[in-house]
Amino acid sequence: TTNYYTNETSTTTNNVNGSGGVSASSLHALSGTDPGESSFVISYADFDNDLALLVREDAFSASQAGNSAQGLNGANICVGIGTMWETELVDYFSSRDISFTSVPIADPSEATAKFIDGSCDAMTGELGYLIEKRNQLIGDGSMNGVEIWLTNTVGDASGGTVDYSSADGWSVLNLTVEQGYGASSNLRAVHGEITLTGICIANCTGQSTVIYHTYVFSTESFSFNYTTSSGGIDYVNTCEGMTYLDSWPGYFGPPGLECELDITMFASLNTAYWWEYDITSFDDYEFAWSDWSYYVLWESTPVTMHE
Repeated sequence: TTNYYTNETSTTTNNVNGSGGVSASSLHALSGTDPGESSFVISYADFDNDLALLVREDAFSASQAGNSAQGLNGANICVGIGTMWETELVDYFSSRDISFTSVPIADPSEATAKFIDGSCDAMTGELGYLIEKRNQLIGDGSMNGVEIWLTNTVGDASGGTVDYSSADGWSVLNLTVEQGYGASSNLRAVHGEITLTGICIANCTGQSTVIYHTYVFSTESFSFNYTTSSGGIDYVNTCEGMTYLDSWPGYFGPPGLECELDITMFASLNTAYWWEYDITSFDDYEFAWSDWSYYVLWESTPVTMHE
């Protein structure tokens, strides 16, 4: 359109191939909450019933001890007084004609604190838990440069019963947005969040009453391939009459065609989030996923279709 402004106003419109006018884009948003599909399964493993010790290198050298609890004669060990674990330690040490001193603790948090400040040379626990604890203490710098190492098995953490549990949980939300015939759509942003909450139902003394972690997935304008160790956002598009669109440079598909964009948000349990609570076992808690909260923003522009 060409406008000439003189004493009179005239407008000239040139049409090419029958098209004309100005194409205006429009923004579309989809938001809300949805339960999605979720699962939380607790399982048990004999490996994690093994009782072991986490040891300070500055108290007992791993090489001199032969990486074995048998080399910890005279060690101060953080363990609950009168507990099944203390009994297991007494049996192990006495059967090898060595000894240890019990440093009393009320819960795993106190054991960790005393281990860090050197009140005890070692702390006891299920092997799986101690592996996670070792990684945590090294990763966050709590040991201030002191090396720590794990011993061999020193007993049965379950006292003959399988009471150590591990967990496998996930939640998935599927959303679909459409590109109508005669439109070109462009995805602008996607956001999703969900919370996994655990309520203590057993052995709650010394453990948190409520534990939780919120998973947040949010794309940025320059990147939509969002994936982390605990979930992410995936996309699949389908368009009428089109079968192979893997190489199409866009999320909705060819402009002008009727297309559906399926958006999948998924969250998965990452045990690293839960060891900060020093929980004894996952089956001490009843877990539940919240509803998903989601937001999707896309832009559409009219396309003139020709036959």
